[in-house]
Amino acid sequence: MGDAYGHRVWYNVLEVKLSEVSVQVKVYATLRPIVGGAVVPLERIGPGSTVRELVAEMVASWPDLRPEMVDDQGNLLQRIQIMVNGRNIHYLQGLDTVLAEASSVAIFPPVGGG
Repeated sequence: MGDAYGHRVWYNVLEVKLSEVSVQVKVYATLRPIVGGAVVPLERIGPGSTVRELVAEMVASWPDLRPEMVDDQGNLLQRIQIMVNGRNIHYLQGLDTVLAEASSVAIFPPVGGG
């Protein structure tokens, strides 16, 4: 994914600067205005955390994300797609997917267009 000098590397649509972050979370479309940008600063999420913990931390940090991402019981809405290192979590361990060092997470709400 990169070299020992911290050079930027591209993996799918995600950019990771390895010297600065251990887990990077990016959001897209309608989620960006809620969190204030494309990259989500989460200090409590790192290697060993699960996607479930990441989602819980996000909705705790930005309450306006709650109706966009989870239902009344706190379950992830089906319309939200989460990718870890370019792979949909549905094909990994779902919300129990464990994040590794230098993991890239992308969260996509539904989008439309023509």
